[in-house]
Amino acid sequence: MPAFGPPYDTNNVFAKILRGEIPSDKIFETDDVLAILDAFPCTRGHSLLIPKVSGYTNILDLPPHEAAKLFQELPRLAKAVQEAVGCDGINIVQNNGRASGQEVFHPHIHVIPRFQGDNLFRLPSLADPIDRTDAATLLELIQGKL
Repeated sequence: MPAFGPPYDTNNVFAKILRGEIPSDKIFETDDVLAILDAFPCTRGHSLLIPKVSGYTNILDLPPHEAAKLFQELPRLAKAVQEAVGCDGINIVQNNGRASGQEVFHPHIHVIPRFQGDNLFRLPSLADPIDRTDAATLLELIQGKL
């Protein structure tokens, strides 16, 4: 059962791209991953890194060795995008589950070029620092799940 979201759908858009059933703008491909331009980009150069392994809906479902293959190619893609579009920064975004904004339930990583003043998005932080009692509770809960 997937960590978040529906069961794997073999007809999701990335599965179809990987099988060559629908076109994509391929940046590069290895035995394990495909890098493409996002068809609906947030900014110029917005790219996706997609593992070729199927049957998994998000990164939390991937076996560690498959996740390693995906993340091994991430710096290569991000550096190429940065150099190609001359951006001022890059967001590496990976969503898991509908609540996070995941729309295609096949693992993938977004490489989103950022430009000074683009006002695309910025993660807000609370004005107050973390409560020390809550931090201790969270540490215990999270560490207990490792």
